[in-house]
Amino acid sequence: MESSVNELTEVTRRAIVDYITIGVQWSGRLSEDEFLARIYDLTSIPSNDGRFKNAIGDIRQHRVNWSDWPDEWVFLDERFNILWAPDEVFLKFLCETVHPVVRPDADEVKRIVGYYNDQLRKDGWELFGKSDISGRPIFGARKIGGRVFIFKEPTGWEKVDRQIQEARLRLDTATNEEQFQAIGLISREALISLAEIVYDPKRHPSVDGVSPSKTDAARRLEAFFEIELKGGGNEEARFHAKAALKFAAALQHKRTAGFTTAALCAEATASVVNIVAIICGRRG
Repeated sequence: MESSVNELTEVTRRAIVDYITIGVQWSGRLSEDEFLARIYDLTSIPSNDGRFKNAIGDIRQHRVNWSDWPDEWVFLDERFNILWAPDEVFLKFLCETVHPVVRPDADEVKRIVGYYNDQLRKDGWELFGKSDISGRPIFGARKIGGRVFIFKEPTGWEKVDRQIQEARLRLDTATNEEQFQAIGLISREALISLAEIVYDPKRHPSVDGVSPSKTDAARRLEAFFEIELKGGGNEEARFHAKAALKFAAALQHKRTAGFTTAALCAEATASVVNIVAIICGRRG
């Protein structure tokens, strides 16, 4: 059932879902598995068909090969459950249905967004053009009269995204000290992967003069921030980035761990990843 924290009501959600079901191919010009992969890591979502390893094989078999699932399957499938998903997920789904990569027809996008907003505004929300690509809008969602709704979008660095998602999934299911400690280890690996991608020893000299090893993410990323956020105008950003990095690194090595420590570790690590993604132009 609908979560009590959701602001989008069942009435609004069903009106939009009915509209999509009747007249909108939600995956646009993409296959349904390609579309959903923009929102979910389908390789980590199990198949409901024993012949396949994950949801990718499931979807291709039943929507491409056989077409024996109804068009509206995704709204009620318990693995995605779009109809009852948190507001963040529901809104992200809507934004992706009108992304230029998914739906290139500008007139069609305008019509669809118009209907979405007619319904969403009844609950105080709207889609808006947050940026553009090749002259076409990329939509975000925001509370009317409030702040921009920030999505937990992937960076496009596949390994990093996969590790951050794994840390979040583990956090949802961890129940003992060893499982909470594992979140710290995964977070550490995410920062190592991140540093491997963005650190350039020729451009990013070590701050303390010690040449960092491939697993020394702290030194590598500190050097990255020192150069990429250099100058007095970036002093606060540089301070915040380094503080988040130091906090994440400290929490990753905690010998005892519970939910609070693990959650802070995962959040600090995700913050570092997002800061680097912004610097590298992978946000917005």
